[in-house]
Amino acid sequence: MPQSRAPRLPRRLLLAAAAGWLAPGVLRAQAAPPSRDTLVKAAFLHKFASFVEFPPGAFARPDSPLRIGILGDDLVYRDLGELARDRDRDGHPVVVTRLAAGDALTGFHILYLKAGSPARITDLIATVPEGTLTVADSDGAHPRGSVLSFYLDEGRVRFGVSLEAAARQGLRLSPKLIAIARSMG
Repeated sequence: MPQSRAPRLPRRLLLAAAAGWLAPGVLRAQAAPPSRDTLVKAAFLHKFASFVEFPPGAFARPDSPLRIGILGDDLVYRDLGELARDRDRDGHPVVVTRLAAGDALTGFHILYLKAGSPARITDLIATVPEGTLTVADSDGAHPRGSVLSFYLDEGRVRFGVSLEAAARQGLRLSPKLIAIARSMG
């Protein structure tokens, strides 16, 4: 008996939308159920690495895993883990790790940090080694030192970029990524 496609529809819609995320108009949080902006954030996190040039030596081998650490948001961790399962990113298998308060923020290519205040995220970012793409989600202003940050604008998940923070981290960002991000200084 064929399996029903209904349960897969939101995920397929999300993946289709994420695949075209550089097209005009950033993903609407409504592409998935309204409370599921975490799916959109997970799709962005999975896709960001394709638009970042990491410093030489960031990957030991061409097929080394892309390591993404998630701190402070179990829903993003779950959604990204599901999205990344059996899907590489530019030839790199994706490994998603849930971090707890006090864990070392080292050994990751991308770190997603969610906290109640930009100041708390700024404190965390101070411990992140060079060469790491930091993505903040503070429900407020762009935290100082973060390369990228998520925010909601009229129900849409968008992100801002700090070219200064990217340069400090030794990261080169694609002009395509910069073009759709809001400049945060």
